Amino acid sequence: MNFVTKITKNHIINTIIIAIAAIILLVSLSINPIIGKHDNGDFGRLMIYGGIDNLSNAYKDIYDGFLHIKYSTNPLNVLLLFYNDWTSCSIPVKISVILFLILHKFTGNLFDIRYLSFVYSILFLMGLYLIINFKKLSTSLKIICGSYMILFFTSTCYVEYFNSFFEEAGTIVFFLLCIGTYLNLIEKSKPQKRDFVYFFVASAFFLTAKAQNLPMVPFMLIIYLSLYLVYNKKKLILISSIFVIFLCIISYFSLTKVMNENNIYQSVFSGVLRDSKTPTKDLTELGLDKKLVVFKGHSFYNKNNGLDPLSNNMLKNFYPNISNWKILFFYLKHQDRMWQKIVDASNSNYRLDKPYSGNFVKGQYSKNKHLNTFRSYLISKFPYIHHNVYLFIIFSLIYFTTSVIYAIKSKDVSIKLLNLMLIFILITGSSQFILPVIGAGHGDFSKHLFLLNFSYDIMFGVALLWFSHIISNIFLFHKHNNYFTNK
Repeated sequence: MNFVTKITKNHIINTIIIAIAAIILLVSLSINPIIGKHDNGDFGRLMIYGGIDNLSNAYKDIYDGFLHIKYSTNPLNVLLLFYNDWTSCSIPVKISVILFLILHKFTGNLFDIRYLSFVYSILFLMGLYLIINFKKLSTSLKIICGSYMILFFTSTCYVEYFNSFFEEAGTIVFFLLCIGTYLNLIEKSKPQKRDFVYFFVASAFFLTAKAQNLPMVPFMLIIYLSLYLVYNKKKLILISSIFVIFLCIISYFSLTKVMNENNIYQSVFSGVLRDSKTPTKDLTELGLDKKLVVFKGHSFYNKNNGLDPLSNNMLKNFYPNISNWKILFFYLKHQDRMWQKIVDASNSNYRLDKPYSGNFVKGQYSKNKHLNTFRSYLISKFPYIHHNVYLFIIFSLIYFTTSVIYAIKSKDVSIKLLNLMLIFILITGSSQFILPVIGAGHGDFSKHLFLLNFSYDIMFGVALLWFSHIISNIFLFHKHNNYFTNK
């Protein structure tokens, strides 16, 4: 019996689920007309790590609002390890360029973005496999889990990022790998060193996939501490934790000055001052000159009307006197304002794309293209559910309470560790109701809520599995009782 046959026979359900997901990814991302995302100005931060550049330098050609497939490439830039705005997403970019060069015998210079989506797809399928392979999932739960992940996470509103240089693609695959490698670790009574390495690498890549993920480091450290207390691989866990922290520090300090200035500017003038009835008072409370109120609603990239966000006056009197901590404490002091931001986040989340002409190469948009749009369909069909802050709060409280109860009462260490990860996912998602507005105001707000959308979709899947598990236990209990009654 060869290896493939053995795997198929022993993991038939896993094989079917992975095969279906792979086919959807192939059809969506590799077979023309392919779906993807067009550049909004953010692509350059990742493209530099693969030596990738646009075929034209003309603004109208780069930002034409359509997907681009072909790019020029300079192989030497693949050697660039760390530079400005470093994220772990630079690694899939490098791998895709190296793969392209090898397959073209180092003679090709027109990079096809489908090489990048191929790398992301492989990582996605690895994460999917690890999750559905979790030993505590029964056959029926495995089918439910796999079906849910196919319907939700191969939907175009998520996988379209794979054909792009947006860091959301890395957030998707590395979060799934983080969860999958963790499940692979805790299900074993005696995990090997490599099992720990897989998890720590995956978690490091998730935390550094996007600057917005870095605030999750303290909560991830709680998971590391728990692993340190439970397992005897203490030296490995300690060294791995230090490695992750070091990588996060590199990512944080690689952020360019302009990016930091843009974010903090938006936090104040399109965040704190947005819809404020007392803007000058707010500025004074933040320790800023009230005359800066003229910048309220003024774009960071707009230098018209004598208002330059990077003028000498701003560089001297604004940026040195403001920080995200000051903004956080402002919201903590004015909880009514914080609540309004949470409501704004609820109203702006789940604004995920339905396939439209901008997701395709110019002139290739086709309504007849077979795509998985299930997630987008649910959002449009039930907008009240997806934008109701009270439903999110109720769901979060039930989810949190249930996870805590299982973590405390269960005598199985793996169940305790499992629920610790489930709580981490909740913290990751729920924190996005306020962190984006603290970090960047309402600038590109819907896009900054991506991690909220993705985290809650994972949690809804967890809730579905838990509910199915309870129903299954009740059914088996009644079946067991009926058996003995009939006897």
